[in-house]
Amino acid sequence: MNGRLITLEGIDGSGKSTAIRHIAARLKELLPNRMLLITAEPSDSAAGRILRSEILRGSTEKLSSAQHMEELFLFMADHARHLADTIIPSLEKGAIVLCDRYADSTAAYQGVTLQGIVPDPVQWIREIYRPWNLCPDRTLLFILDPEISLLRIGSRSGREKFERLEFLRRVDENFRRLAELEPERFVTLDAGLEEDDVAESALLSILDILP
Repeated sequence: MNGRLITLEGIDGSGKSTAIRHIAARLKELLPNRMLLITAEPSDSAAGRILRSEILRGSTEKLSSAQHMEELFLFMADHARHLADTIIPSLEKGAIVLCDRYADSTAAYQGVTLQGIVPDPVQWIREIYRPWNLCPDRTLLFILDPEISLLRIGSRSGREKFERLEFLRRVDENFRRLAELEPERFVTLDAGLEEDDVAESALLSILDILP
């Protein structure tokens, strides 16, 4: 495929959505003839719509083991549909695809919810993905202190069930572990810096892998 898949990862409130808008605007300026797609997970698939509804209500602690497994496989079903319908066709056309959250988010977040249900859940989830997932060309990991992230998202009208301090600390640990496992793919960014500086660093990391 002639395209490039760039994924943005990090805990809630780390600034991915803000950065992706800046990156997209700059890429359009620098590469006006290059197709650009901005997308996100959960996507607009049937599974993605269920997930968006479920994530906005309830507590992760109230779910049974079976419900946690159901949630994991909904994320995987949504990811599979997103790949088939959106990401792969765009890459085949030569597009630069910017994706806000990807399979790494599922491993980091569900790796916390599945703790005690399956052994080493992060690695277990990665192994399920491995045979069929498409590896990004670059993953930008936005690192931010979970306490600061909660301050940033404190003004949101609704608090998602994953937006809890201890939970986000454990998710942050999982993201850092994933970056250590694949240092050639991950680029870590200090999301505590000024938004423009973070976004510009992210842009340079992307330009580095574009022909």
